[in-house]
Amino acid sequence: MSDDSTPENLYGDSIEYEINTGGTTVHARRVKGKWRNVKWWVMGLIYLPLFILPYIPWGDRAAILWDIPNRQFYFFDTTIWPQDFFLLALVFLFCFMLLFAMTAIAGRIFCGFVCPQTIWVDIITWIEEKVEGPANKRAKLDRSPWTTEKIVRRGSKHVLFLVVCVVTAIHVLAYFSGIWDVYAGIASFDLKAAEWVTLATIIITCYVDTGLIREQFCMWVCPYARIQGVFTDKDTRMVAYDHHRGEPRGRLKKGHVTEGHGDCIECNFCVATCPTAVDIRQGQQIGCINCGICADACDTIMDKISRPRGLIRFSSFHEIEENVIVKNPYLRPRPLAYIIFSLLAFIGIVVGMSSKTVLELNVRHERAPQFTMMSDGSIQNIYHLDMLNKTEGAADLILTVTGIDDLQSNADDKIFHLKTAEVKKFIMRIRVPRKHVRQESQPITVTMQVKGNPEVKDVYKSMFIGPKP
Repeated sequence: MSDDSTPENLYGDSIEYEINTGGTTVHARRVKGKWRNVKWWVMGLIYLPLFILPYIPWGDRAAILWDIPNRQFYFFDTTIWPQDFFLLALVFLFCFMLLFAMTAIAGRIFCGFVCPQTIWVDIITWIEEKVEGPANKRAKLDRSPWTTEKIVRRGSKHVLFLVVCVVTAIHVLAYFSGIWDVYAGIASFDLKAAEWVTLATIIITCYVDTGLIREQFCMWVCPYARIQGVFTDKDTRMVAYDHHRGEPRGRLKKGHVTEGHGDCIECNFCVATCPTAVDIRQGQQIGCINCGICADACDTIMDKISRPRGLIRFSSFHEIEENVIVKNPYLRPRPLAYIIFSLLAFIGIVVGMSSKTVLELNVRHERAPQFTMMSDGSIQNIYHLDMLNKTEGAADLILTVTGIDDLQSNADDKIFHLKTAEVKKFIMRIRVPRKHVRQESQPITVTMQVKGNPEVKDVYKSMFIGPKP
């Protein structure tokens, strides 16, 4: 037992544990199991498409392209403009709410199975195992003096690390410049300065992070590791050690069953396989990324000693302490609130995408004077128009105003030629005969459409102001 300053584990008991601060390299043993398979499936379903999408053509460009110089984001048939920033805000809101919901239901499940940091470190350590051998051999190689074999193995490993980082950087840059343009630019050393800087920055960051820092990023750099506890409660399912079943621990002797001991046989396989060197038996710690690898390791040992699986498993404080099973852990106020907000944000994205137009018209009524009595007795209103062409080519636009009989405007029979992404301002004057001004405020509709293609249009509702009848 420790003094009052010692932290407490998931179950409220005082514990003592060590945190790896980077002084020792973590060489985690790799183990097969259910959660390892889930990790590979997630990697394939989420990250493999990210390396395939840049090769999908869409007309004369890539299907997904962020054209920063022209301030356009292409997503297949859809073009997102800076004026559509509300969609970007909804996407961020959706992602954050979804992350909060995941955390409330299953803790740092994002870190363990979705985070690119975790996935890339997993790839790097897989390469490391293929080049330098299993964990015990890698640890032995660390302690051995520098020999030709060690130099070759270490050099080969870091060359492969750099290959992974270069491939990653090229495909990230492809979303901004096009994959074939990136290849051609690298081959001819003809990339723009910003592209070279971006490429080098991604390579260096990826190499230092996944090749050198690794688990220390999760423990000391990532802000999510610090704040995720705010979103969890006693019903959040996290990787946990069943201390009721496992304690007291006792080593298993061949041919002899020790009476009075729990199922934990002190094999330390759960610690040896943890990518952040956490001993989950000491409770939840900042280094635990909820990847479930320790559960796979423990299940392997339980199978060998003919004990039930699940000594280490995804569970909650409530389930372990009360020895109950909660069937629907997400049916709680906190995760439900996050899920509802996620759905609302997603619905907003769908509605925004479906209602987005390729033309954008903004009409502002002149504040003073609101109307003018003309010499012929008609009433004139002045409007300030902003017209934006969001099509992928130049367009000839026409304006029509409806809503009041016999109204006339200086936009009649006028053609506005706008290039792609061009904004044009226009002061529109509308005159209405006095006899048709029947109210102080009458609705009018201003329609901007492509000449010869009335289906491509944007409509703005405004008001015509006149004197009291």
